Amino acid sequence: MLRKILICLSLTGSLMLFSTVLAQEDPRGAVITIPGERFFPEGIAVDAEGAFYIGSMEDGSIMRVAPGARRAEPFIPSGSNGLVSVLGVLADNDNGLLWACSSDAGNGVLTGSAPVAIKSFDLKTGAPVASYDLPDGGFCNDLTVDENSNLYVSDSWSPRILRLPVGGDSLEVWVEDEQFGPEQWSLNGIDVRGNTLYIVNQAKGLLFRVMIEDDGTAGAITLIETSQALRRPDGLKVIHDNLLAVAEGGSGGMALVAVNGDEAEVTIVSEGLSGVSTFAYWEGSAWLLENQGQHFWDPDNAGRDTQLPFRVVEIPLNIGSDSAS
Repeated sequence: MLRKILICLSLTGSLMLFSTVLAQEDPRGAVITIPGERFFPEGIAVDAEGAFYIGSMEDGSIMRVAPGARRAEPFIPSGSNGLVSVLGVLADNDNGLLWACSSDAGNGVLTGSAPVAIKSFDLKTGAPVASYDLPDGGFCNDLTVDENSNLYVSDSWSPRILRLPVGGDSLEVWVEDEQFGPEQWSLNGIDVRGNTLYIVNQAKGLLFRVMIEDDGTAGAITLIETSQALRRPDGLKVIHDNLLAVAEGGSGGMALVAVNGDEAEVTIVSEGLSGVSTFAYWEGSAWLLENQGQHFWDPDNAGRDTQLPFRVVEIPLNIGSDSAS
């Protein structure tokens, strides 16, 4: 079946969805393969040159895909810099760093070996640079950096967003609020543009906006009313002003979310992949990570065996390129 999607820029820079350009219901493009029987990829990032970085929940390693290549290769070894289970990763081109969430849900091979923390590595060589423990533990899931190089982190076990200020030596609780969802496995995908930060509640399919004040503190929190509930939203990227792309674990696909004030229109782009966690945005396409996570999180019911190989699947969004994330 064919659907129609168009992203149209108005004179004010706001974005609206209109029915115009034909696109396939599941517009898959290129595929990157990830070696390993139990790698269980969860986080993916892309740098300014088009190299992808993919973290393993199972063994706490990170692989790299060279620009234009279609197979991941080892880059950062298991446990380097205290990695336990790698969740979100972020290519910080301005500072030459690769950031990674190192968390521990008790089911990776390195469980119990190090505290939950943010790790940084040299983007070119993979050499360890620094480590920042999460205060009072938690579960670091995703992270983003603003234009001033302040780092923001979602905690999936608490209704809080953490912040590492530029030049800082420790993570601080930037904002904590029960409306984010006090239940475990709530906050997840996070991204920022200008003075606006967006974050999703994965369990309830909610989208929040948090304003960043001039002094860097957290401002107003707004629950954005979406035209339909997001289906276990995970990875989140601001790909144009007021336009978000969201990986939906509940559908195995992608959605576009056009924000207009305190409301947003959700348009489904694709679905049907196995265990989607997050994605990287590169040259107008979402590169969706198919992690088959059900075999990692719930092997008693889903079984331990995966359908190899693990993959990154390109989903062209047909809206032009903006920036790598």
